[in-house]
Amino acid sequence: MDFNVRKENISVCETTFQGNAEHAVDCDITLPEYLPDIVRILRCSAVPGVQSHQVTGDRISAECECLIRVLYVCEQGKIRCFEQTLHFSKQIELKSTDSSDIFVGAKTEYINYRVSGQRRFEVHGAVTVFARASGKKRYEAVSAAEGGNITARCENVDICDLTSITEKIFTVTETCETGSISEPIGAIIGSYSSAVIDEIKVISNKLFLKGELLVRTVFTEQDSLEVMSIDNVININQIIEAADITEDCEADAELTVTSLNVRYRYDSAGSKNLLDVSATVAVSVRGFENRQITVIKDAYSTKYETELKKAGIYVNSLEEKIEDTFLCRGTVDISTTGMTKILNFTCSDITAGFSVREDCVAVSGEVTADIIYADAKGEPAFAQRQIPYEYKRQLQAGDAVFTCRPNCAVTASSFVMGEGNQLDARVEINVRGFIFREQEKSVTTELLVDKSRIKTLKTASLTVYFADSGESLWDIAERYNTTVDAIMRENHISDGTVAGNSRLLIPKI
Repeated sequence: MDFNVRKENISVCETTFQGNAEHAVDCDITLPEYLPDIVRILRCSAVPGVQSHQVTGDRISAECECLIRVLYVCEQGKIRCFEQTLHFSKQIELKSTDSSDIFVGAKTEYINYRVSGQRRFEVHGAVTVFARASGKKRYEAVSAAEGGNITARCENVDICDLTSITEKIFTVTETCETGSISEPIGAIIGSYSSAVIDEIKVISNKLFLKGELLVRTVFTEQDSLEVMSIDNVININQIIEAADITEDCEADAELTVTSLNVRYRYDSAGSKNLLDVSATVAVSVRGFENRQITVIKDAYSTKYETELKKAGIYVNSLEEKIEDTFLCRGTVDISTTGMTKILNFTCSDITAGFSVREDCVAVSGEVTADIIYADAKGEPAFAQRQIPYEYKRQLQAGDAVFTCRPNCAVTASSFVMGEGNQLDARVEINVRGFIFREQEKSVTTELLVDKSRIKTLKTASLTVYFADSGESLWDIAERYNTTVDAIMRENHISDGTVAGNSRLLIPKI
């Protein structure tokens, strides 16, 4: 019989590239005529975003914008906001082109301002545009061999095979009504957003994604000093092309809002406030297929010289899926602010990390709270605080290694004033992610039998071997160029491990 081998393909996700480029933010701003003079600046922020990107050769070219937002108090004691969008392009050298998923984002490094007049100020800072590239790495593992007097030791392995990895950027636009807010809006002084996934339906080479864009708009009324907010929910419906994904696959998706723009206007009758919302959203999708494969851990021929090539690879099996919403409670110390009244409380940016404990896994991080308040003099002021959170999931870890790429989003936030100088925050957080059990496996990638090199071992037709307790029959069989089955038949045993110190008869093949 001719010697033949069969192989199984194993695909895993690996990060192929990480890089960044810094961009300086420098601008001299004069307020437009329709805005009142500056008395005091409460906050100056820079919100960078990536509108689109493309790969050309060995470079990633990103079209970006940076929203400069200045919150200030005017002469009438009202809060006003000035916004200016700076557009720029950035290139990042891509050292590896073997990538099918490239995520490009931006973050603020620092921002400073200097007031140079009642209507002028300078802004200086820096933002970083970063890129992360992922791709499929394929391994071929020998799963079976026939002929060539081969004997093999096999193992069944449960794997979660990476079938598809893709990324898409899309725009969500909607005109929203302000509901019960009947008075004219004086100024929008802030806008916040997050995106959550409700459902993912997988068909051949496509995904249907349903979700929600949650937008909170903070504003003042035209003839009032009060700060108010409106929450709007905009439906997300997207069809995503994902090559090699099938109905049998599980899809792990992550939504990121990369930019948000909210403008107010009146309807055609001039009687209702309307909000024109435009957001850029990036979705990253990974498709996985659960299956069991057989791999050859070791092999040899009892007749011919044999050569094996092995590789250590990390394989994942899907342990659990997280799709949950939980309430985070945190206490914020406001003793140093002189705060007498909170005008607005909104939680926005959120970080997320994954850790493993003895009896559970945890997703944890911080939520950023923006607080507009009245100080001891009754004047508007601004503070920012970090609220830690932790979401636990019972899971017996033992010695296992678990990995997860959590995606968290703030879906609601509120507060109550506690005793003393304490603020009790309540933050509703949506958390999603796949928990994988990661195992390192030694697999055979090549198995060669050289029929031109016949083994010349001189062994007796029957050898007596004194085995130690716990010794593997495989090791004994390989040493004496026989098979495990032959040893078991000769000695009338049914286990592949020696139970106690024993005398074994080793037959010649």
